[in-house]
Amino acid sequence: MSKWHPDIATIPGPRYRAIAEAIARDIEAGRLVPGDRLPTHRDLAYLLGVTVGTVTRAYAEAQRLGLLVGEVGRGSFIAQRAPADALYHAPPQRDGTIDMSLNYPPAEPLSEAALRDSLEALARRNDLGHLLPYGDFDGPQGVREAVAAWLGRQHRFPVEPERLVLTSGGQHAISAAIAAVAEPGDVVLCGALTWTGIRAIAEMMRLQLRGLAMDGEGVLPEAFDVACRTLSPKALYLIPTLQNPTGTIMGEGRRAALAHIAERYNVPIVEDDIYGFLAPDAPAPIATRAPEQVLYLTSLSKSLAPGLRIGCLSAPRRFHPRIMAAVRATTWMVPPLMGEIAADWINSGVADTIAENRRQETARRQSIARSVLGPLAGDAAPQAYHLWVRLPAPWRATDFVAEARQRGVLIAPTDVFAVGRRHEEEAVRICLGSPANADAVRQGLDILRELIPQAADTRYLAVV
Repeated sequence: MSKWHPDIATIPGPRYRAIAEAIARDIEAGRLVPGDRLPTHRDLAYLLGVTVGTVTRAYAEAQRLGLLVGEVGRGSFIAQRAPADALYHAPPQRDGTIDMSLNYPPAEPLSEAALRDSLEALARRNDLGHLLPYGDFDGPQGVREAVAAWLGRQHRFPVEPERLVLTSGGQHAISAAIAAVAEPGDVVLCGALTWTGIRAIAEMMRLQLRGLAMDGEGVLPEAFDVACRTLSPKALYLIPTLQNPTGTIMGEGRRAALAHIAERYNVPIVEDDIYGFLAPDAPAPIATRAPEQVLYLTSLSKSLAPGLRIGCLSAPRRFHPRIMAAVRATTWMVPPLMGEIAADWINSGVADTIAENRRQETARRQSIARSVLGPLAGDAAPQAYHLWVRLPAPWRATDFVAEARQRGVLIAPTDVFAVGRRHEEEAVRICLGSPANADAVRQGLDILRELIPQAADTRYLAVV
């Protein structure tokens, strides 16, 4: 599409913002879809009666919001990116579609049985009144004690219960952590490829998210050092263990180097250890090296059950007032019933069994992936829920995703995870946990394996 002609007459504010808002509205209405090419800056300026500079600024704003990707020599295209709410809910699917786009943990039958047992045990108790009124903002003491024990066993992060703040899941913990260290307009750093949720949080909080160069271990220390000297960042967001989307594990030396730089420039690190339980042999969290510089967080979503919505945050004391203010302003407190169930699972040992089952099932699915894809499976650690597959030429990631969808497999392209300018790497993330069973994993991977070596169909090749 190069004849897009938006109506900006009724949109208030500066013209560049009106054009960016028109792009967002037309994406939401379905008039613009991923892959559509927008008019050139000069053509759109002529159509709308504005300057070329106005269109340039509008396209830059739309790219900042993740709506567009720009490619030298090709133009500006609607990004291959789902709306924010679709990042957490499977899209409507026809029969037979295999969803490998969402990073869910594998199904675990024991979780349902454990929930039934916990609810039945609660129903027989006569002391449930404490679950009904408002409670402590940082979570019930008993639940914090159980979660602290869990962190020590499963995440190699010994912590006192008094240092923990419970949250309604991991994303809530990240939001509270970022709110504690940054104000609107501030710069927050992350990897050039990162989890999509941090982009949504940055947009909501009106932060400037800046991606840093990476290698096979994650963010490069020299890139972090330069950013600290030139951008005055308020935080660095990291997933050191089983990074999303690349699936890599940051080594001991890299963690130490980043912690040292953070301490030197007094830049807090927000450490997301959501997958830490899957890799018991990985280095200990960065927070164990620099407890006064790191806001450490995780949740039970990937280890036990996403529906429990129990996350936790351990941060230096100087950040606690703002963390507590963020919790009060958003959820007030963790739902006591959810906390009670989580504590019951942890204290009874059933949580450890579920976590071990998840590790075993993940290893099984990774083994299938490597047997089907071979070297194409990439560098992701074998404990990860996902693979980062680099595509051979001439495939573009967005084209490959479109063709895979036509063949009944949903996956996610590079652009979904790239921060800033379009990432040069043509790759896709393939999630192994979301298919219903191992047979579905193999079926989806077989389809992708057949597709990968093929030259891109001319329907999807860009016209330069």
